[in-house]
Parts: sequence; C-alpha cells; structure tokens
Amino acid sequence: MAIDDDGFLGRWSRRKHAVRRGETPPEPARGEAKPAVPAPPPAPAAPEAPPELPPIDSLKGLESDYKDFLRPEVDPATRSAALKKLFRDPHFNEMDGMDVYVDDYSKEDPIPATMLRALNQARSLGLFDDEEKEKEKEKVGAPHAPGQVDPAPTALGEAPPPAPIQPSELGFDAEMQPADPAKPDPA
Repeated sequence: MAIDDDGFLGRWSRRKHAVRRGETPPEPARGEAKPAVPAPPPAPAAPEAPPELPPIDSLKGLESDYKDFLRPEVDPATRSAALKKLFRDPHFNEMDGMDVYVDDYSKEDPIPATMLRALNQARSLGLFDDEEKEKEKEKVGAPHAPGQVDPAPTALGEAPPPAPIQPSELGFDAEMQPADPAKPDPA
C-alpha cells in the first residue's frame, strides 16, 4: 500500500513534528482539496538470482529447510511438490486423540445387539418384532405342565413387577401409623 504524503497520516505526521519544534501548524481550510500528486514509481530493484533449490527427493521431512521453496519466484508446481514431501512426514500423520469426529461411523454393527434390544428406540422402530413374534409362537405352541400358569408377558429386557410392599415391612402398623418400637409387631 503506497502512503500518500497528502493523506491523513502525512498531514498528521507533519503537524506533530511542527508542534515538537515549537511551530504552530496552519489550519487547513475545510473544503479545500489539494491536488493529488502521484508519487514517483519506485526504482525497480535488480532481480536477484533465485536461490539454488535442493532436489525434492533429497528433502527429509521436518529435518529439511523449506523456506527457499516458499519464495514467490519459485514455480508453484515445485512448491507444491516440496510441501507434499513435508506433509508426508509421519509427524503430521499421527492421531492426537482430540479428533473425536474422525472415526468411521459407517460400521455395520457399532452397538452390540444386547444393548440395542434394551433401547426404547429399537422397540418403537420395531427392529426386533420378527424375533418377538417367533418367541411368542414358540410359547403358545409349547404345552404347559398341569397346574403351571403362563407368566405375564413383559417387554424384552424388563423384569416382572415387584411384589407389593407390606406396611409392616416399612415399620408401620395396619392403620398406617408409625409402629411403636417398644411394642412387639402383631404380625
């Protein structure tokens, strides 16, 4: 970016130096536009000879120096080849444990079947309905021993409901009053 001496920073700098010397800078009249004087073009620098680049096959990962390959006058294909050589170094190909979203989530069986059966979503989607129907057919078709009662049907993975708790088990008498520890339990 070329700095124009008639721009804001140039005027500010001149006024600051004038105040340091003890001079009072004149106030520019508002609305007056000074003609812009183009700055002379900088003299072209003598082109430097491009540095001698080592062969790309001789580069050894992090041990080599790549700054000469990053200069603007280097051919982009050569620069790309050098950077490919750099990033093939094993240092850049190690997982650091912080990349939690790079796992392969297209695995066919990421959740064990026993855990999947216990999920409510699996039941609501009907993932195991066929197997449940097969088990019910086996139960219905199997003869029961005389006097054997069919257990109440429960959903997969659920335990049968617990037996009701008696008030005496909780320390209450029959009228739901706290039991007197001094009196023996009538039950």
